[in-house]
Amino acid sequence: MAEDTGGQERTEAPTVKRREDARKEGRVAVSREVSSAALLGLFALFFLVAGDLELQTLMSVWRTVFQDMMHTDLTPESTRSLFLMVTGALAPVMLVLFLLAVLVAVMCTVLQIGPLLTPLKMQAERLNPLNGVKRIFSSQGAAELGKSLFKITVIGMVTYLAYRKEILPILTLSKLPTEGIFLFNFALIGKLFAQVALALVILAIFDYMYQRWHNEQRLKMTKQELKDEMKQTEGDPQLRSRVRQVQREMSRARMMENVPKADVIVTNPTHFAIALQYDREVMDAPRLVAKGADYLAQRIREIAAENNVPIMENPLVAREIYHNVEVGQEIPEQFFRVVAEILAYVYRLRGATGQMSQRAG
Repeated sequence: MAEDTGGQERTEAPTVKRREDARKEGRVAVSREVSSAALLGLFALFFLVAGDLELQTLMSVWRTVFQDMMHTDLTPESTRSLFLMVTGALAPVMLVLFLLAVLVAVMCTVLQIGPLLTPLKMQAERLNPLNGVKRIFSSQGAAELGKSLFKITVIGMVTYLAYRKEILPILTLSKLPTEGIFLFNFALIGKLFAQVALALVILAIFDYMYQRWHNEQRLKMTKQELKDEMKQTEGDPQLRSRVRQVQREMSRARMMENVPKADVIVTNPTHFAIALQYDREVMDAPRLVAKGADYLAQRIREIAAENNVPIMENPLVAREIYHNVEVGQEIPEQFFRVVAEILAYVYRLRGATGQMSQRAG
């Protein structure tokens, strides 16, 4: 189906989503010539291998028919009975051939595109005669016309060469018994199908390559289509930015709730602020429970002041821990000594070591 691209060229490779959507809609690269060549090969095998079996079946049916006709009046009822008898005798062989043909056709399609079931949809645009004319004179229509002409030419040449080669045996068929005439024709038809199938294999290879290329061109996208799909799959950029902002605000709010539980706030003094908590009963080392820069650092200091959390200035410690430790992590070993000195000083100010742990709990 033709798509309006708004004058833009399809220069972008199709995305995974576009390929999946196209596959669900049945827009896949498949060559009917592969199935045609395979079916002709099947018919060739049938006439070459099963010709004798089919002949024996026909001979048996004819004997029965002619014997019955000699002793039966030709009436509508007798004609119907003979027809049913002939059909019943030939039906098993024809049914097997039909089922094999269906199996080969399905397998050829599955090998090209894999298992795929698409719902049948009535497409109104296909009923439009104008769209039909456009398809005929499109590049795809020209390719189909070329293939059809090639097939007609190949079949005509192969048939002509096959019968030309067998012209002398054909002229002497009258000397053969009836069984021999049928076997000869079965073999000739089988060889004819085999030769045509081999010729169509070459066409099928090129047609399959063309179908893949053509399908790839149809799936290509314009820059606008690519942008629209990115918005659909990943969401609008402004909306994603807003979601990330809300998530950051919620994270900051949770972090600020931990500031009153901290044992000490270490500042830069104005650019950075970190909140440290240490409970020797449950922690192996002091933990960073909040951190911030500039405005956020100011808010941490304000909340700490409101909750009587000690604030100390140590620019080096504040800056290094801010850049190297994430909220919720314990401080690295290289900071143990200096942080221990800070906490010891805080404990001395409070007058008792256990008081900080009780308040933190």
